[in-house]
Amino acid sequence: MIAAAAISQMLFRCGMFYASYSKRLECPSNDMQTRTIDKRTDRILQECLRVDRPVAALAYDYAANDHVPVHEHPKAQLIYAIEGTMTVTTREGRWVLLPTRAVWVPAKTRHSIHMRSALRMRTLYFDETVTAPSRNCAVVEVSPLLRELILSMLQEPRSYEKTGRGSHLAALIRDELRFTQTLPLHLPWPKDARLRKVCEGMQRRPSLREGMDYWATEISMSSRTLARLFRKELNMSFQEWRTQLLLLEAQVRLAQGHTSSRIAANLGYDSHAAFCAMFRKSLGMSPTQHLQPH
Repeated sequence: MIAAAAISQMLFRCGMFYASYSKRLECPSNDMQTRTIDKRTDRILQECLRVDRPVAALAYDYAANDHVPVHEHPKAQLIYAIEGTMTVTTREGRWVLLPTRAVWVPAKTRHSIHMRSALRMRTLYFDETVTAPSRNCAVVEVSPLLRELILSMLQEPRSYEKTGRGSHLAALIRDELRFTQTLPLHLPWPKDARLRKVCEGMQRRPSLREGMDYWATEISMSSRTLARLFRKELNMSFQEWRTQLLLLEAQVRLAQGHTSSRIAANLGYDSHAAFCAMFRKSLGMSPTQHLQPH
């Protein structure tokens, strides 16, 4: 019986070990080397952060609903996926990444990542000599040229020759990054706990069906007070923030292959035409044009 109990305990511990193998662990705020973000990629990540080169590349594939918790890097990062969708979150807001898009994350910016689908990440790290496309986090458009440069960079050793092909690719990547266009795919996030509860609820159930009166009741607040709180915290009205939320959610669902008519119905629009009008007004293009390279 003692031997059986010992074996059972050993198997349990082994199971816990393997279960924790893919678990993301939050990095302490003073740990700039992000040693425990993801045990599967830590060694490669360390090489990217330590290598004395202006650009370093890392590739990894994730499953749907994988999550990388809050962490930061000493280098700036361009988070890009050749397939799949993800959300990058910081204290200031949330950014949605779609095919043909990337998220620029400045150095020492604490952020987390949630995979909305199976995802093939191809990310770049930059030293301080890069010309950033934005001072803050931003979604940038990935041109066909930049996409191919990223994929080519992954074929080079991380300590590439300073006068070789890798160095030329790095220079081209930095030049292309200077001309990338930032895109309006940002959702500001509140600091007030009451408003966070509302925003989190709206994000879990993105829809036009519940209005401000509904959400004010959810947190025992008057509609007028909630309206003021949106303006104070986010510099947006309730309706403006909800429209931005629905716009981002629509883009994710389009990237996942949903039809625009299905998305319109699921998000509570009265008609497909009303949804398309909102989409075109916000982004200057129809839903069917959205995923095409620009």
